[in-house]
Amino acid sequence: MFMKLKLALLALLVFCGVVGFYTLKKEEKLTKEQVIIGYVFKVTDAYHYLPMKIDDAYSGKAFKQYLKALDYNKRILLLSDVKQLKKYEMSIDDEINNAAPLDLFENALALIQKREQEIRPYYKEMLLSAMDFNVKESVENDPDKREFPKNEGERKELWRKLLKLQVLSRYYNLKEAQSADSIKVKKSDVDLEKEAREKVLKSYEEWTKNIEQVDRMERFSTYVNALLSVYDPHTSYFAPRAKQDFDISMTGRLEGIGATLSVKDGYVKVNEIIPGSASARQGELEAGDLISEVAQGAAKAIDVVDMRLDKVVSMIRGPKGTEVRLTVKKIDGTTRIIKIIRDVVVIEETYAKSAILQKSGGEARYGYIDIPQFYADFSGKGGRNCSDDLLIEVERLSKENTKGTIIDLRNNGGGSLQDCVKMVGLFIESGPVVIVDDKSGESQAYTDPDPRIRDAKPLIVLVNGFSASASEIFAAAIQDYHRGVVMGTASTFGKGSVQRFFELDEFMPDQAEYTSAKPMGAVKLTMSKFFRINGGATQLKGVVPDIVLPDAYSNMKLGEKEEDFAMPWTKINPASYQLYKSEPNYKELGSALVQRIDTTAYFKLLNAHLALMKKEEENTLQSLKYVDYAAESKAIESSSNALNGVSKRANGLKIDFLHDEQEAIKTDKVKKERLENFHKTLLQDAYIYQALIALSEMH
Repeated sequence: MFMKLKLALLALLVFCGVVGFYTLKKEEKLTKEQVIIGYVFKVTDAYHYLPMKIDDAYSGKAFKQYLKALDYNKRILLLSDVKQLKKYEMSIDDEINNAAPLDLFENALALIQKREQEIRPYYKEMLLSAMDFNVKESVENDPDKREFPKNEGERKELWRKLLKLQVLSRYYNLKEAQSADSIKVKKSDVDLEKEAREKVLKSYEEWTKNIEQVDRMERFSTYVNALLSVYDPHTSYFAPRAKQDFDISMTGRLEGIGATLSVKDGYVKVNEIIPGSASARQGELEAGDLISEVAQGAAKAIDVVDMRLDKVVSMIRGPKGTEVRLTVKKIDGTTRIIKIIRDVVVIEETYAKSAILQKSGGEARYGYIDIPQFYADFSGKGGRNCSDDLLIEVERLSKENTKGTIIDLRNNGGGSLQDCVKMVGLFIESGPVVIVDDKSGESQAYTDPDPRIRDAKPLIVLVNGFSASASEIFAAAIQDYHRGVVMGTASTFGKGSVQRFFELDEFMPDQAEYTSAKPMGAVKLTMSKFFRINGGATQLKGVVPDIVLPDAYSNMKLGEKEEDFAMPWTKINPASYQLYKSEPNYKELGSALVQRIDTTAYFKLLNAHLALMKKEEENTLQSLKYVDYAAESKAIESSSNALNGVSKRANGLKIDFLHDEQEAIKTDKVKKERLENFHKTLLQDAYIYQALIALSEMH
C-alpha cells in the first residue's frame, strides 16, 4: 500500500512539473514531435532510476546511438553524410532542454531517404548478370569492423559483395536440396545460379516496398529511442500502434478476427484460423485465402495489396463487436467479401501448460509446467494472469500424485513482477521474494503473504541465457531459500531492473496546442532495480544455476552485459528470511549429471558443435568462393545434423496426458492436436530428460 501511495504522489508531482514546463506563450508554436520529445524527457527525468544530466556529453553518446539505428550495417550512408550530421551532434541537448528545432532528425531523415533512393538501382543492376563463384574474394560480415563508404564507388562495391554473398548462400542451398532430391531431371548450375539471383531480387523488392511504407512517425520513434537508449537498454518510446502490440504480447489477448497472417506476392495470406475465434465461428475465411481489400463495416474498402503486413493487421484488428469486411481470393480462384464481427482472440501459446513426465520403465510420475512469460492483464479487462494459471496447474498435478515438479523458464523474458512474487509463494512459506530499490534509495521487500505451501515436492527450475527479469527473480528466490535446484546454462540474461509504462496523453494540459498532438504514445521507463533477498543484484550477473548444462548458445554473446549503457551490478543489505526446511543434495546431483552428460551422445556432440561454432563466430571475413563457402557450410551442417539426429531419438522420456485432458481430447480434436504437438516437443528435449532424472534423485 505504501509503495502505491508513493507512486501516486510521485505521479502527481511529475504531472504538475511537466505541465508547468510546457505552458506555451501565445506566440510559440511547437511541432507534435517537439512536444513528444519534451514530454518524454521530462517524464524520464522525474521517474528514471538513474536520471542524467542532458548536456553535450550526453549528446555525444546519443548521436552515436542514433547513427547505429540509422544505418547499422553501414551500407546506405556515406562517410560525408556522417560528417554532415556531426554538425548537429552537440545540439541534441538543446532540442530536449529548450524545445529547439529537431535539426538532427530533420537532416538525417532527408539524407537517409535520399540515399535509400540512390541504392535502389544497385540490386536491380547487380542481380541481372550471372555471378562467378570461382573468384577468390571475401567480404567483412561484421559492421563494427567496417567503416562507412568514402564514396559511391566504395558503397557500390560493398553492395556487390553483400549481394553476392546472399546469392551464394541461396545457390548453395538450392544445389544441396537438388542433390538430396530423387528427381531424375536436374537443373544445371547455370539455372540454379539464376534461380538464386531471382530469389534475392524478390526479397529486395519486398524490402523496397517496406522501406517505402516506413512513415515519419516510425522514423521519429527510431530517433527518440536512440536518445533514450543512453539511459539503459530497456527505456524506450512506444508510438500508439507499438504500444498496442506490446499490450497484446503481455496479455495473450487481442480484439480481432482470430487469424494468423503473412505476405505472399504482395497479398496478405491467411496462414491459420485460431480455433474458437471470430473467424472460426463465422466459418468462411480459410487458410490459404488471399486478402486484397479491408473495409470497416459499411465504409469504403481499402486496397491492401503491397501494403506492409503490420499496417494491414492494424486495420483488421478492432474493438470487440465491430464489423470488418475482407475481400479475399479463395483457393479455387473465386473472389468473395467476408463479413466478420470482431471478438476477443486468446493466444494459447502465451499461457502456462503442464504435462506428466515418466522415465521409461518407471512408475513414478512427475509434473512439468512450462511458463512462456509472466503474463498479466494490466488493463483489468478479465484477462488471465500467470500466477492464477500456475496455481491451477499445480493443483491439477497434485491430483495426479506427482513426486516432484519441473518449472520451465527457458526463453522466458519476464513480465509481471507482482505475479512472480505470488508464484514463488506457491512453493515457500510466507517471506520476502525480491527487494526493489527505487531512485530515492528506499528499498522495499516484496513478500508472499500466504503462509501456505501449495507444492512441497522436490522442485527443479530450468533456465537458460534468455531467461530474464521476472524469470531471474523466481529462480533466484528458489535458489536463495534452498527450496529447489536451478538447472541451466552458465548464467541467465542479467536483466535486474523494473520498468513501467507512462501514457504521455495523461500528462497533457488542456491547451489546444497540446490536445491536437494526441495520441502521443507512451514511454517505458526503468524506475527501479531489483535485488535478490541475499542482497545481490541479478543485474548483469544474472542467476548462476546450481547445476550447469551446456547449450547451443553457450558461445554466443548474450545477456545484459552485452548491451550498450547497461546499468551496473550493485549490492544492498539482505532481507531477513528462513531457509527451507530441507536442502537439496546439490553435490550428488551435480556429480551424477556431469558423469551422465560426459557419456551422453547428445551432449558429446553438442560440445564439439560449440567448438566449431566458436571458430566460425570469430571468423567474420566471409569467403565468396563457392568451394570455401561450401566447405564451411557442410562442416556446420554435418555437426548440426548429427546433433539434431541424436536429440530427436527416443531418450528414455515418456509423456502422459493429465486425467482431465484424457476426457477432453475424446471430443475436442483441436485440443488433442495442440497437446500432442506440445508433447512431441518435450520428447525431443534432452534438457527436460536430464531435469527429470535429477528430480528423481532429489531428496
